[in-house]
Amino acid sequence: MTLRWRLARAVTLLLVLSVPVTGCASIPEETNAGVIRQVEEAPETSTEAQPPSENLNDTDLVRSFLEATAEPANDYAAARLHLTEQAADSWQVPSERFIVNSVNTVPKSEPETADSVRIVGLDLHQLGKLRKDQSYVPEEKDLSLRVKVRQRSDGQWRIVDPPRKLLVASDAFKSHYRAVSVYFLDHQREGVIPDIRWVRQNPKSTLPSRVISLLLSGPSEGFDLAMKTAIPEDTTTASNVSETDDGALLVNLRDLGDLSGKKKRLIAAQVVLTLRGVRTARVELRDEGASLLSNTEVLRPSDVSEYEQQNEAPRDVKPLAVVDEKLLVFSEDSPQVPGPAGNGSYRITTAARSDDGSRVAAVVRRDDSGVELRVGAYGEELRRLGIRGNFMSRPTWRSESEFWTVVNGERVMRATRDENGSWSVSRIDASDFPGEGNIEALRISRGGTRLAAVVDGRIVVAGIAGGDSDVSLQEPVTLSGGTGDSEIKGVDWLTGDSLVAITGRDGQPVVRVSVDGFNWDSYRSSNLRNPKMVTVGPDQRVIVADDSYLWQAKDLSDYWEVLRDIPIGASSKPFYPG
Repeated sequence: MTLRWRLARAVTLLLVLSVPVTGCASIPEETNAGVIRQVEEAPETSTEAQPPSENLNDTDLVRSFLEATAEPANDYAAARLHLTEQAADSWQVPSERFIVNSVNTVPKSEPETADSVRIVGLDLHQLGKLRKDQSYVPEEKDLSLRVKVRQRSDGQWRIVDPPRKLLVASDAFKSHYRAVSVYFLDHQREGVIPDIRWVRQNPKSTLPSRVISLLLSGPSEGFDLAMKTAIPEDTTTASNVSETDDGALLVNLRDLGDLSGKKKRLIAAQVVLTLRGVRTARVELRDEGASLLSNTEVLRPSDVSEYEQQNEAPRDVKPLAVVDEKLLVFSEDSPQVPGPAGNGSYRITTAARSDDGSRVAAVVRRDDSGVELRVGAYGEELRRLGIRGNFMSRPTWRSESEFWTVVNGERVMRATRDENGSWSVSRIDASDFPGEGNIEALRISRGGTRLAAVVDGRIVVAGIAGGDSDVSLQEPVTLSGGTGDSEIKGVDWLTGDSLVAITGRDGQPVVRVSVDGFNWDSYRSSNLRNPKMVTVGPDQRVIVADDSYLWQAKDLSDYWEVLRDIPIGASSKPFYPG
């Protein structure tokens, strides 16, 4: 009985016997994630795995195997068809997938092997791994492996001992998987923020159910202490997500318990925005058959858009700029900010404005050539916080009562304001940052759950875990894999799940990077020379300064345009709130 025949028979039995799964995994309310339970996937058409092309030589067979591992259907049936029958029966598929590129196969001579057995040397570059929860994390390294293959009596080669790691060629991974944003709560539990997951594109009919399963299973491993959820413990789905007669997606939850109106609206935002990038913009959200929101039968992303507005720069708060050590409003008239911050009394080197516009934090020069930190209400005097050094990064606000900065490239300092208006300062442990740990820049995401830093010329992302009084960094990860990623000079948050960075490379002066580091995309390089600062405004408006001008662009394909309407030169430091 051939392996192919047995696999085809198993698939046929699955098609006859399969029934829908009626529940999904769940997590405790605002606690760590539980184990993901996979949604059973009914095939859209035939799922019979196809064997590798006939007459592949030994090295091409190994390459074909790395392509086939991107398709996990029926317990990696397509990949198993590249193995000998004995190896296919015994292969225990690892739970994590490692994405690789630069694959090079080289025949190895082994004097004691039979003519029908060969050793294939496999040299490749590992980019990162896909965890059990479908989140990607960069993990770069070069690998050298040896794969034994045997020629069957029909002349076809098959692998005797597959690699112990589940290796997937990056091009095949991109063809079979897609990124989706799964939404959870920000650190103040007032809005929602995206968490990137990678899911199989097919079968398309079960994609909504699989994505909702990820939502119910909680935040990804790297951010599970930073992000929370409004969905209570033990919540499941009463049925798989399905499409109604009028084309909406029906999500029927159960075991939600008694919820406040605010919790229901937050759950609605999590579900609707998570499904937005999957199938349709219309969702019927129910609690055991009844509408979750009593006054709304069908929900659209526009109905819950207010909950993700904090992922963008506010439109109603003016950006500012440091010009000649003074604070000006970044506008066509460019007036001075009221008070001593605008008249030059403080000799400001860099500054930041809170999202609500009420407060300003500034790094100012001292008489001894060092700098110190000040904070206060916009337009009023700024009080000293007792933090001094030779260098401080531009402050970054987490809320109207909390901001962070880096002192001398090594100390991450957090300033908080209590209910009485008193400010206190504490140090954040950043010892887990990689490399030598020279922190050149630091930006907190607008949802307050993550930070991005430039450390030794590379981007590092970490979760911000804990409450208001006890905060720590969760799993700092270096984003690698992009051209020029070791020459990063500045970074800012572009969206809730992507960054924009300036580099030291003339051919790629500005890049957009997904927060998991999988995608690196370049803005146009024309006109820009040696960019030295970057800030992001509403509608993903990116502003950079080089040695000559201030430039702006809104999209990767845009040509950089000189800011001619604002009379502020390239030596200035404009910034949007945050």
